[in-house]
Amino acid sequence: MNVEAYNLDSLRKLIRDLQKENKELKLLLDEASIPYGDESIFKNPPTNAEEYDLDQGSRIEELVVNERSAQLFFSMFWGREDVFAKRAKNGQYYPQCIERWNDSICPKQRGERVFCEDSNIRPDD
Repeated sequence: MNVEAYNLDSLRKLIRDLQKENKELKLLLDEASIPYGDESIFKNPPTNAEEYDLDQGSRIEELVVNERSAQLFFSMFWGREDVFAKRAKNGQYYPQCIERWNDSICPKQRGERVFCEDSNIRPDD
């Protein structure tokens, strides 16, 4: 089992499922009068647990942003500048045009049902 492949919520569910299974197995052992150790690993904190550092900001290194590093970062995300993503209530993203609220340009403002990526509106046309 690769624990690193799981996210925090799935690990919590896995622990709850294992605790439930452990409880059921202990009931079976009790019914069969079979002794078992009854120690919980969650009662005592781990011995190698790090103390919480109140000054966590002191470990952050100051990064100097210059023209070259900004251009390099921007080059990773270049593309159309007239369309951007907007998040819907269901968590999905859909394209949104910068001309969406301009009723003289956008067909959606005129009541037409068209997707931004399907429209032929481009800046600098």
